Amino acid sequence: MYRLIRAELFKLRKRPMTRILLLVLAGIMVLFYLLLFAISRVDLPAGPGGQHMGNLGDLLGLPVALPFGMSLMTTFGSVLAVILTASAMGSEYNWRTIRTAVVSSESRSKLLAAKLIAVGIYILGGMILGLAAGVIMSLITTAIGGYKFDFGFATGGYLWNQFLQFWRTFYVLLPYVLFGFMFSIVGRSAMPGIALGIGVFFLESIVTTFMTLAGGWIARIPDYLPTANVRAINALADLPSGFSTGMGGGFVELPGIAHATITLAVYNVLFIAVAFHFFHRRDVTG
Repeated sequence: MYRLIRAELFKLRKRPMTRILLLVLAGIMVLFYLLLFAISRVDLPAGPGGQHMGNLGDLLGLPVALPFGMSLMTTFGSVLAVILTASAMGSEYNWRTIRTAVVSSESRSKLLAAKLIAVGIYILGGMILGLAAGVIMSLITTAIGGYKFDFGFATGGYLWNQFLQFWRTFYVLLPYVLFGFMFSIVGRSAMPGIALGIGVFFLESIVTTFMTLAGGWIARIPDYLPTANVRAINALADLPSGFSTGMGGGFVELPGIAHATITLAVYNVLFIAVAFHFFHRRDVTG
């Protein structure tokens, strides 16, 4: 198993797409901070229900660098993680190397597990890189914006909360990542996994908003879809009051944390089970 994981890590390290996705993630963090700094003196208008959204400059300070960076990764990092995961599996079909990979591995289950573990390691590494870019940009905007350098916020409690938020962010990425992984196997190509993984990520937030506005029993359906549950977990981030976290629309009433954790876990198990089922039952075509 260790040999398979090392082989998958080697494949990902040698693929140009992996480096490109990491650079894109870092570039997104830099771009957002520059845009926020450019309009940091602007007060956002009131949101739904008259809630004031706050000042954009609140997101530039050092205390918010980590939670704001993880909030961005929930949205944009999910897209990049889906691309990486679907490509890691689907490219084996596209390049006609899947048969060789199966023959040289100990079992199909271990091969899929090794791919998921390797992708998970790279996703975690990408998250760390994105957070580092966010902290560096926060230091830069703090300096050129004349904000006060005060590290008194970095208490043990704060660091522990950010540690937990880091793993919560990784956890909410998993349903979309595994969804893309599953369809790269079902469709025997990287493109179905990428297209459906990203498509569901963006379209679901629109659909859930309309379901909520429809009222009645239809309005309760979003509680059992990923987006509302992802937003419920992201709401634990220590962001300034008034700033929404993640995708999903402000009209959706968020479910409880326990409900969200269990619902996402069910989706994760379901997607993994379907992926392993199809990979085991069907002949691989190279």
